[in-house]
Amino acid sequence: MSMLEQFIQAYHDTYTHETAVFDEGLLGFIDKSKHLLLDEKLSPSPELVSHLGQLDMRAKEPMKVAITGQFSSGKSTFLNALLSKNILPTGITPVTSKVNYIRYGETFQIRVHYKDGRDVYESIERIARFTDQRGEVEDIDYLTLYAPLEMLREITFVDTPGLNSQDDRDTSTTQRVLGEVDGIIWLSLLDNAGKMSEAQTLEKYLDQYQGKSLCVLNQKDKFTPEQVAQSVAYVSQSFSQFFSEVVPISAKQALTSRSHDKVVLIEQARTQLLERIKEGIDSGSLSDTNSLYSTYQEEVTQIRASDLSANLALLQESNIQKVLDFIETHIRPVSQSAKAYAIKREVADVCHKMIKQHQLFMRVYASLSVELVAFEEEADSMFVGLKERFSKQLGDAYHHIEEIIEVIADDIYSHIETAERTRFIAKKSGLLKQTVHYEPVTYKASKVAADTVYKHLFYDDDVVGKMFKRYVKSLGLIQDEVNAHNATVYTMLKKRIRKWQSPYELIRKNDPLFSYIEFANIRKFASKAYENILKPFSDEIHASYAKISSEFNHLSSAVSFNYQNATEVSVAFLERKIEQSVVLYEQDPTRFSLYTPKLDEIKERLRMSFHLYELENMMGTKHTFLNKNYDRLMREFKRINEERLAFIAQRRERHERIIAQLQQHIDEIEDSIQDD
Repeated sequence: MSMLEQFIQAYHDTYTHETAVFDEGLLGFIDKSKHLLLDEKLSPSPELVSHLGQLDMRAKEPMKVAITGQFSSGKSTFLNALLSKNILPTGITPVTSKVNYIRYGETFQIRVHYKDGRDVYESIERIARFTDQRGEVEDIDYLTLYAPLEMLREITFVDTPGLNSQDDRDTSTTQRVLGEVDGIIWLSLLDNAGKMSEAQTLEKYLDQYQGKSLCVLNQKDKFTPEQVAQSVAYVSQSFSQFFSEVVPISAKQALTSRSHDKVVLIEQARTQLLERIKEGIDSGSLSDTNSLYSTYQEEVTQIRASDLSANLALLQESNIQKVLDFIETHIRPVSQSAKAYAIKREVADVCHKMIKQHQLFMRVYASLSVELVAFEEEADSMFVGLKERFSKQLGDAYHHIEEIIEVIADDIYSHIETAERTRFIAKKSGLLKQTVHYEPVTYKASKVAADTVYKHLFYDDDVVGKMFKRYVKSLGLIQDEVNAHNATVYTMLKKRIRKWQSPYELIRKNDPLFSYIEFANIRKFASKAYENILKPFSDEIHASYAKISSEFNHLSSAVSFNYQNATEVSVAFLERKIEQSVVLYEQDPTRFSLYTPKLDEIKERLRMSFHLYELENMMGTKHTFLNKNYDRLMREFKRINEERLAFIAQRRERHERIIAQLQQHIDEIEDSIQDD
């Protein structure tokens, strides 16, 4: 790729972004929400994908009406009455242990959805096996019952476990379903309605659904009209905040009458005709469809000619039509808006959950940043203290060298002797002073007893050698202490990071919608705390260790390995100076004097031979090599810390951007709901 192409690509990636366009309406809103929440960069969980998929299906499906109430209130019988067919099993105990979705289908069958994700289709005749909580239904999540009933083309019914079931899982499942549906029919027995237990249940679970809830009082056929009227009046007054309307019915009468309704009977005949044709096709025995159709026409003719006036009277007496009217006049008109409201609220809740997830990640990074900032302050304080401490110790070591020089100087000075020497003076004699002869003249000149000095200092007593061994040992102790304390500073950081790391290496998502991959990335980041955070600090400490060790080795070897030679050089210099003064003195004693070394001169010469001024710069000033090393360590630790904090901030900013996008979507949802 050419440089121009690279530039164009970079410009495109940076400044050009395709803007997704979505349709108006609920489906467009869901598409926009999925575009945001299911962005592959956010690593959405399968559960989130499924959840939003369900919302998508919910937006497209018919209106959904839940049948709920306290257990043993006849929900299954009531549903059978609405459907005009004995589909659901009934019983005196809480039979419905799973949510049953009753939807339109071309044939009667049930789909069993298991908790492990399996879907198994079963015959409608086996439904009791999967709904009766007295059976083995632990592994089942929910059921869908399909029936070829015209009513179900526009309505999906949801048969729920009772809200006062003995199993808490039933209650929580029902509570979740109520938030998803477009309308709620609360079923209660007429003689049980209005009791305190029911009032508590309604207040706990149905307080927010008044606009889409109908109260149905069942078994009106068991009571007098006066008793029914009293119960209806009492419930209407007591529970007005929960229900739009209260209707007394007899599910038993309704089921009996509707199952014999002409329309229902004709529909059943048509269903049977279709089933016979299908069976014939499946078995390969279908030969004469005309006879099957003729039989069907005869059945329809008989049904239409039959007198079902008694059934119509029973149907009217059952009052079931008022329930159907409520669905048409109350639930259906607001179902779309209610559905849109519920779905938008659900999406907003999902966004809030996702915000909580990313806020959690931000807290993970923020807590790490807090540890690094605290460590920098603590490390600076410790380095300043160590710098002062070891400056003093290094200064003491330098003074120890000065003491050694003092000892050597004193020893040399004490071994400066005087020795007689002879010089010759030319004298002339004779009458004309033409004869020259030399007369000896004795004088005393200084002399360094070098052998004695060396013997005392380096051989017999080895005074200096012992002193330098102590000096080298003291340097070694300082070096070990410096490195140990520097390592302690790093260990302090490591403990902080390990403490931070511990809970996040094992962190797991606590909400099904949260992202597996995002949490895995946090665990990976925490488990690699050494590579992500500690390694640069560790490398710097090791580099400092090597540099400090090199400097201390230089201090040890520069003096301890050369002290005898430095002393001999100094003595040789003094001897040379003495000899030079003797030569000049013997040439002209009137102009030149003999040189006798003074103690200060000896010390100065030793300082030069020992390179003491260089050592003083390294050990005895404010700019020692250790001070420079600590200044460098502080600078490097600060630089590394800033880099690590910037690295963490970059990761945190990603979550901040995501939170901002989610919050913007929530705000748009709130504005949309207010406009609606």
